Amino acid sequence: MNQIEPDIYGIPPDQTIQHGVRIYALSVLFAVIAIFQWFLIGYLSDWGKHRMPPVRYGYWLVGTFFGISILSCTAFGRKYPCNMFLIAIIVESSTLYIALEQQNTRGVLVNIYACLIVISVVVASIIYGAYFPMRFVPGDLLLSVLVALGNVMLLVFFLNAYLFESSSVYIVVRNYFAFVAVTMIMYTATIIHDRQFYVPKNEYLFLSVLLFFGHMILHERILALSLKEANRVDCNAFI
Repeated sequence: MNQIEPDIYGIPPDQTIQHGVRIYALSVLFAVIAIFQWFLIGYLSDWGKHRMPPVRYGYWLVGTFFGISILSCTAFGRKYPCNMFLIAIIVESSTLYIALEQQNTRGVLVNIYACLIVISVVVASIIYGAYFPMRFVPGDLLLSVLVALGNVMLLVFFLNAYLFESSSVYIVVRNYFAFVAVTMIMYTATIIHDRQFYVPKNEYLFLSVLLFFGHMILHERILALSLKEANRVDCNAFI
């Protein structure tokens, strides 16, 4: 019997480019687009006056996960040009959300430090998932449990947003999803480097978007931590 070739969704990949290089290059491209827009928005506009409720984090998270699910799991979302349209929405919505979060920090230097810290964490997570022994790397079971608990955490998040408005719950939920983001990046790295299971080499768009989304979740946490420390420390004491 002849082996059935997997369907190619969207634009067939260039076979001269390695699978992993293609995914990482796209993720870097998305990150560069985001960083460029952050600096542009930071210099040309002032969104600090637009105080949005904390529940926006939950809507951004759910909306982006839903978009990635359509991109990766449906024939409609994986075909060109719908996949390009979905990727543009995911990248741009995440970029604008983080840009809004950056307006609450204490200056450009803080945002630059946040970028460097997040990039270091992402690269370290990729290296860990790609090269460390598999028994120490997150697998299918752990990620499935984290996703299931993530649904519960989102329910708690929205209940808190509309009923209780406890800042502690916001912090716990956001820290949890930051941990999920690190785990997701490690797990994605095992897939990219063929350590988990075989993935057709045309599957590269949603993996690059998944890495980018993990990057954005971690970036939100670092910005929130920098703002928390800035509010706690009296900078005038050092003048």
